[in-house]
Amino acid sequence: MRRLATVVVVIAVLGFGTSRGLDWWNYGVNTAPSTTSQPIVFHVDRGELASQIGDDLYTQHLIRDRNAFDLYVRITNAGPKFEAGTFLLNRNMNLVQIVDRLEQATADQVLVTIREGFPLKFQAKDVEKSGLGSAAEYLTAARDPALTAAYPFLASRPTNADPPLEGYLFPDTYSIDRTGGVTQLVKKQLDQFGTVFSLDLRGQVAQATATRPAESVEAIVILASMVEREANKDADRGNVCSVYFNRLKAGIPLGVDATLLYALGRLTPEPTFPELQLNTPFNTRTHTGLPPGPISNPGKAALLACINPPQTGYLYYFTDPDGVTHFETNQNDFCRELQQHGMSC
Repeated sequence: MRRLATVVVVIAVLGFGTSRGLDWWNYGVNTAPSTTSQPIVFHVDRGELASQIGDDLYTQHLIRDRNAFDLYVRITNAGPKFEAGTFLLNRNMNLVQIVDRLEQATADQVLVTIREGFPLKFQAKDVEKSGLGSAAEYLTAARDPALTAAYPFLASRPTNADPPLEGYLFPDTYSIDRTGGVTQLVKKQLDQFGTVFSLDLRGQVAQATATRPAESVEAIVILASMVEREANKDADRGNVCSVYFNRLKAGIPLGVDATLLYALGRLTPEPTFPELQLNTPFNTRTHTGLPPGPISNPGKAALLACINPPQTGYLYYFTDPDGVTHFETNQNDFCRELQQHGMSC
């Protein structure tokens, strides 16, 4: 209450009317720049002045009003309390939350960025690069059987799934206590998956819609994991997943080479002709239905694209050399489009 009274006095002294001043204060201090989550890694150098920190925050769109930052820092005497280090901030944080975070020492925090759409063993390389732990330590933590029992959304995973958490280690940027290590990271990834693929969405998945049958969480994760490997743009994700649902309904093999590449243990190059004959359930050219498990760890956009796919008649798609994805309803048009772009059918 005393802080609010101080604010009212200060903005009055600065020449604002009380009502207009409070509106400005709410805009610049209490309102975040964005309503959606946009994590930003922010660095503060040792000895850096509050004014420079304010400039950097404003440049990175982490605060709405540069003058509001200066005033708030002056009123709260926050400047001397700012810590040097690397901070995980977010554009959905307001100025008060930003300042509070910058006052917290981060010497024992490690920021780990996990990229969307990569299999577990490639995520492990991201972890090792961050310095939190080795790839082997992360892979071991991701095999802890106790974790499977702790998260209800893992109930639809086959008991023999290997790796057991593939598809569910949510890609994002995480701030991890160094003492918590890779185990804390795995738990945070599972927590985030549960937040994104919420209980409400899990309930929706269990109900059939006009564009997909009732599905398990596992089936949606498998489909989304393929979308991540196949779709170049967010706008294409829904259509790509609609192709999968249409093919499954028609009993046509999915024909997704990314699933075979997963079995081969690589992301590129495309499978060779002999590899296309490989007898594995991950070869979706020769096996109908879904592959045995996810082939990557999908992000939110891919999951939502498969929870609510658009209604289409598409059965085929390809991406041309310019990165544009084309969709077709029949093989004749598909082959003609391929040839028009200098590709063989």
